[in-house]
Amino acid sequence: MRAVLSPVLLLMAVESSAAQFELLRYEDNFATQRHNCTERRPMACWKHRPLGEDATVSIGGGLRWRYEYIDNPAFGDAPQDRAGVVLQRYSIFADLAWGAHWRGFAQLGMSLAHGRADGPSPVDANRLDPTNLFGEWRANTATGTRGVRVGIQELRFGSGRLIDVREGPNVRRSFEMARAYAHYGDWRVDVIAGVPREHRPGTFDDARLDSQHLHGVYGAGRGWDVYLLHYEDARARYLNAAAHERRWTFGARRFEDRGAWAWNWEFMAQGGRYGNADIRAWSVATDTGYTFEATVWQPQVALLASIASGDRDPDDGRLQTFNPMYPRGNYFGDEATLGPRNFFNLQPVLRLQPTPRMELSGRVDFFWRHRTQDGVYAPNGRLIRAPGDSNARHVATIASLSADWVLTPGWDAAMTLAYFRPGSFLRETGAHAPLRHVEMTIQHQF
Repeated sequence: MRAVLSPVLLLMAVESSAAQFELLRYEDNFATQRHNCTERRPMACWKHRPLGEDATVSIGGGLRWRYEYIDNPAFGDAPQDRAGVVLQRYSIFADLAWGAHWRGFAQLGMSLAHGRADGPSPVDANRLDPTNLFGEWRANTATGTRGVRVGIQELRFGSGRLIDVREGPNVRRSFEMARAYAHYGDWRVDVIAGVPREHRPGTFDDARLDSQHLHGVYGAGRGWDVYLLHYEDARARYLNAAAHERRWTFGARRFEDRGAWAWNWEFMAQGGRYGNADIRAWSVATDTGYTFEATVWQPQVALLASIASGDRDPDDGRLQTFNPMYPRGNYFGDEATLGPRNFFNLQPVLRLQPTPRMELSGRVDFFWRHRTQDGVYAPNGRLIRAPGDSNARHVATIASLSADWVLTPGWDAAMTLAYFRPGSFLRETGAHAPLRHVEMTIQHQF
């Protein structure tokens, strides 16, 4: 308990910089944050702090406390938590830059969980391990920045539909990766090659997950993302027995804010081999919204409509189940129950902004199976429910309300209420109790 409370009390005594904090903290602009260095904001004085004539150091970190309660976990087929779960996450980092070209970044993370009836899940607890630990060389040229980054690093590309840091769950995702990047005018191109980290619950015991590999190229600029990624898993499992999966994903994303309209559309096509079977899979994800800017509370109405292919026949020599690889943990909502495989859904959303520091939102997610011969999957790709003998498509209807506040610079709070009503497919194939989800979060960054 002392080990938990000591860093909490220390961090609560610290005032954070008013500058923006990025989801990936190594992308923070430390020089800009240093402009807020005052006696009332002492941590800003530790950003871009000179060390001699040719080096600077930046120190920061964060904490997140979360309480969640799920009534009828696994639709009533898993042990019920008695009083909910308390999740804690702490991190601290140091960024060292020297000369015109070199940089080192190290970040440690601690994730703790208390109250889960059947023990912490793999994304609940990780006592202490590096989440980022890399060296970087970079240079400025007439057309932009060039660089190479090698080591442990968190990644996020685009909207996080395929490669994401997994911010929602308690344990974030990281990779052992070599990454080269370059700017060409308005475009940035990244080339990546590496493996994910296997997160384990102990201290300094995370390891390379050598059964999986990821490499490819990702370009972003002028409201477009275009990418080609190769994913390999020596122990992949779908409805069939486990087999070696080699999968290519070609994708394009178009996103823009134009006046009151905003949209974020993405198309993904996949091919490759799964054992002796050919892979033929695809997905389309759309998010389109309109904001009534002249109306009180600036309401925004949006429609999210998405589809990902499922397998037509497990015995036809083709695998058509879409694989999102390393997506957001809370892909469809904060309850993080369903994953983006073999589905199509419609999700109307209403967002309100009562004050500049508060946003309220409500949404309803109607979720169906794409192919009735395929099952339903969790966000991590685990099969939740096999198709059985059911021809039903409707999996669930999920309604949620959430509120997000910026309390002070660096301090945020959020609350979510969700109700998960199983559809005919879940009712016909096993446990189908409705889920009720309550989640309250306080987060601090400095």
